[in-house]
Amino acid sequence: MPKYNSGDVVIKTTGGNKMTINNLVLDGGKNKYRCFWFIESSLNEGVFNEEDIVTLEEYKRFLKTEERDDKIGKLLKWN
Repeated sequence: MPKYNSGDVVIKTTGGNKMTINNLVLDGGKNKYRCFWFIESSLNEGVFNEEDIVTLEEYKRFLKTEERDDKIGKLLKWN
């Protein structure tokens, strides 16, 4: 079952530009997604593994968790 639908806005787990899911691409039983994004006025396209992309909300939660962990780490080093 696909995790994302056409029109969903996602971002790579490593960061980057916001992308829009176009369609699901099956590759040997593995879900991949064709995505489109713009850089300035240039339209770009790529196919990404399901585990390499997340929704913007998931990405924001990850960043908040990472930021919190960094702050805790700094406090522990301080003492």
